[in-house]
Amino acid sequence: MDFLPISFYRPGYQAQGTPMRDLLSYMLQDELGFPVTTHALQHRKRETPEKWHKSFRLDGFHPDEVKVSVSDGMVRIKARHERGDEDNRDVREATRTLKIPAGVDQGKVHCFMDHDNHYVVEAPFIPKEEDQEMELKIEDVPKAITQGDEDMQVAEAGQPFKESLDLSVFEPDHINVKRKGNIISVSADHDKEEDGIRVSRSFRREFTVPEGMDCSQVKVCRDPEGRLTIMAPTRPEEEDK
Repeated sequence: MDFLPISFYRPGYQAQGTPMRDLLSYMLQDELGFPVTTHALQHRKRETPEKWHKSFRLDGFHPDEVKVSVSDGMVRIKARHERGDEDNRDVREATRTLKIPAGVDQGKVHCFMDHDNHYVVEAPFIPKEEDQEMELKIEDVPKAITQGDEDMQVAEAGQPFKESLDLSVFEPDHINVKRKGNIISVSADHDKEEDGIRVSRSFRREFTVPEGMDCSQVKVCRDPEGRLTIMAPTRPEEEDK
């Protein structure tokens, strides 16, 4: 069984925060000129917890006598202290078991001791699928032979959310569209020589998909003229209202 190393007190650590949070708090105070209270930071932390953590004390045990391991969804803490000689030995032991909640990344559990001599076991939550950034495929819409933009109009039909961009100066493989939650980001970069002159172009744009739209069904289409259209349907439950 592999045991987790136990790190020790880090200056600036607070039991309900993290070193990065403390640093951002300090930077925000300095930038805005007024204090950001610990209560406010803790309130935001409760709304969007970044980590699961548990703290406990093991009085009378040296950190070298404490072993922490993770297996089968549990954190197991064992402490053992011995003193005396072979003829007269005093042995004290303590054990604790913590269940790791669902949604916690068990592979990133670690343990440290804070400035109050509390042992803290913590691990980040696994990001939800909707919070992960994902690249969206750009679908080509063929040009209709007789009715101009008919194919694009058909593709857009029934899509209550639409945003269009003219990216005709960029080749398709120069364009990237990504989604993170309900945020759509479009970027394009072009760098090549035109008539003996080196030309560089860049494009950046973000869209927020409105509430009630199904972000998981976002589609991106590009017509032959280089017009990029981002579309999203209404959520099924919204349509039933």
